Amino acid sequence: MFCVLIAVSSFIYADDTTNAPAPEAEKVQEQAQTPAPAETQTAPAEKTEPVTPSVQPKQESEKDKAAAEYDIKLRSLEEKINSLKDKIFRSKQRLAILQETVLTGSIAGSSVAVIHKNSVGSIFKLISAVYYLDDAVIYKKIDAPDELAKKEIRIYDAAVIPGPHHLSVYYIFRGAGFGFFSYMKGYSYQLKSGYSFSVDEGNLVEIVASPMDNGATFNIDDRLYVSFTMSRRMFESTNEMENK
Repeated sequence: MFCVLIAVSSFIYADDTTNAPAPEAEKVQEQAQTPAPAETQTAPAEKTEPVTPSVQPKQESEKDKAAAEYDIKLRSLEEKINSLKDKIFRSKQRLAILQETVLTGSIAGSSVAVIHKNSVGSIFKLISAVYYLDDAVIYKKIDAPDELAKKEIRIYDAAVIPGPHHLSVYYIFRGAGFGFFSYMKGYSYQLKSGYSFSVDEGNLVEIVASPMDNGATFNIDDRLYVSFTMSRRMFESTNEMENK
């Protein structure tokens, strides 16, 4: 009887061990049931490019400078064109008057006399003088202080075509200061000026060009100026005076 119980208990134990799951199988089953962790994708970092400083203000300043230079050149060209137009107009006018004089046969004669009269004091010494009549040189003395020392010089007296004319002068003075004005010694001063006038048929025109000094109360760059005076008389009246 005892032997039978042992046999039965042995059989039951064997059956229990057969039906028990293996530990490793349980672990595999748990791992299969456990959800896998979600994969996280990291986006690649965006590539940052270096920021270059803006050059727009510099480009704008260069454009403004170029525009200003172009405007200056344009104005200079415009002045030259206007001067050329004026010369052409005066030449045409003179040519028309000459043509009319030749066709009508009435040549009464017209002349212009230019007189240089230096009214500047001894503080400034005239060393050079150039006179132009209608852009043609009629008198020229360069570095000739002795020849220009005369107070009055008749530099031109000749017949001209009736019509508009232009007289231009160019002087160079040198400081000859003494005493209180010794600081002006050696100072060079350039003076330019012009005068437009018209000569009618049968007229004798006389123009006096006189450089003058405003005085010590003026700035040194504004002291000297040129005064022009013109007188005219009829050619016929002059002939009558000469006959008398």
